[in-house]
Amino acid sequence: MDSSVNKECGEVPQHVPSVRKRKLFSRDVNYLRDMALFWPFVLYSIFAVASAFSPADRHLALRCGAVALTALLLARERLLLLLVGLGFIAIQCAITLVLHRWSWAVFIAGILTAGPFLLANRYWRQPKLAYDLPNEFRLIDALWSVASICGSLLLGYIVSPFK
Repeated sequence: MDSSVNKECGEVPQHVPSVRKRKLFSRDVNYLRDMALFWPFVLYSIFAVASAFSPADRHLALRCGAVALTALLLARERLLLLLVGLGFIAIQCAITLVLHRWSWAVFIAGILTAGPFLLANRYWRQPKLAYDLPNEFRLIDALWSVASICGSLLLGYIVSPFK
């Protein structure tokens, strides 16, 4: 008789390690889903913010914002996806400031995205996630990211009002 499962309500206690983790390519399925949703979230967030300030492109901004919000809502670890996206944008702003002419808009965007990322890095050292993060980035992770970027671009073609 297994004492770790409560027979009355069928619950598994917290002290039992996760039962039946679904895996695909030796990765947790939830990790792969969140990794696939990273690029649509980041790219469409950037497109939505960039298009929102142009009156002619507000319709595109709403569509891109809806795709980014949908990607965020479909993710298992929403806060992690948001923070990684902020970190990516902060790094891109820093690279842009180093390689191109000084721009206050890029500097302010970099500060606004780097602030929450650095605070989370300081105070959220050991997050309790729904899945284990892999120790190394392997070929399957790179191929999954490339497939996610390609899917994001295809979705951009579908979502775009300019055809």
